[in-house]
Amino acid sequence: MSQIQLLYQLQGIDSEIQEKKKLLSAVLQAQKETTALLQARKRVETAVSTLASSQSAKKTLRQEMDTLDRNKKSREQRLYSGNVKNPKELSDLQNKIESLARRRTVLEDGMLDLMIAVDDDEEELAAARSHLKETNRAWQEDQAELKQKKHRLALRLHKLGQEREKKVPLIEAALLKKYDRIITRQKGLAVVRLQVDRCSGCQLNVPAQQIKKVNEGEIIQCHNCSRILVPVR
Repeated sequence: MSQIQLLYQLQGIDSEIQEKKKLLSAVLQAQKETTALLQARKRVETAVSTLASSQSAKKTLRQEMDTLDRNKKSREQRLYSGNVKNPKELSDLQNKIESLARRRTVLEDGMLDLMIAVDDDEEELAAARSHLKETNRAWQEDQAELKQKKHRLALRLHKLGQEREKKVPLIEAALLKKYDRIITRQKGLAVVRLQVDRCSGCQLNVPAQQIKKVNEGEIIQCHNCSRILVPVR
């Protein structure tokens, strides 16, 4: 097999390696948690935090109401015990009991609001968890397919690497060095077919004299893009 044909085969291997690496990179990126999954998990975290806050506020208010009830009961017992004889002290007790009763009404309104808030927060948490479960299920299904695809790509890349190792020693060192320089400059494409009278790399016409040399098997580079031209056989 001629050097130019070996080089063309090497280009085919390298091009497929480049393609498979891009696909593998995309698969690895896809295996990361999606924005939808991250948002679903964040929604649950927010719902948990919000519910905890409303439950804490409800507990604090209940403690305040219990303290108020104890104070009110204590003053009522003192008021009706008959032990207080001073009219001013009796009046002060009565006023304090009435003040506590008014405060109790305000707290009851606040408790009602908090009870509604807790119920709403519990519903949101349940909905958020359900959404996260469904989103995670869909993501896990995709992961199974991506895992298989990753395995197939890894196997193919390994095989291509073996093929390349066998091909490289068959190519002359100087030609291989030239190939490596061109492939670096031309973003992975150093060897291209001659399409009648055009370079398939840059799509520009190739002079007739160069076409003749290419078809005769000489190592000819495109005068425009410097890629190595291979005749169509």
